[in-house]
Amino acid sequence: MKRDIRALFKGEDLVSKTLPKHHREDFLKKLKENKAEKIIPKKQYMVYKVAASILLFTSLSYFINKAFNTESRLETSQIVEQIETVERQYLIEIDKEWNSFLALTNDKKLVSRYEKKLADLDENYKLISTSFKTDTNNILVIEDLIENLKTRLQLLKDIQQHIKLLNQKNENYETSI
Repeated sequence: MKRDIRALFKGEDLVSKTLPKHHREDFLKKLKENKAEKIIPKKQYMVYKVAASILLFTSLSYFINKAFNTESRLETSQIVEQIETVERQYLIEIDKEWNSFLALTNDKKLVSRYEKKLADLDENYKLISTSFKTDTNNILVIEDLIENLKTRLQLLKDIQQHIKLLNQKNENYETSI
């Protein structure tokens, strides 16, 4: 099936055709029109440059902002964890002191009076805690939280000390009779 292409045209007499008069000018005109369509004008080229620059700047600022926010969230979460640890420790101590207070006393009025004081402190603590959740970086709120817990614990320790003194006086009184 392989043949030489020259052999095909050897035997035939090709009729030569003449081109129209303005063929060359028309061809050059169409060539220039196609070439002009493919070349981007300088104004459009500048628009592409500006758009690419804006896109690059926007994406770069997004990633930088995301990196800083991640670091900030990590620092905030570490602070929150530390505060929660301190809070747990104080609440455990407060619970221990309250239970030992209840074991030492049988005066219902005294218990109800201190329950009311502790309920007020607890209500105040809830308000401060809500404020802390909205603004975890405010050192004043953190100090208020810790101070409230300290006050509750100290109140319970003072109550116990008072009861121990009363019990000692009662024992001394009973032994002297």
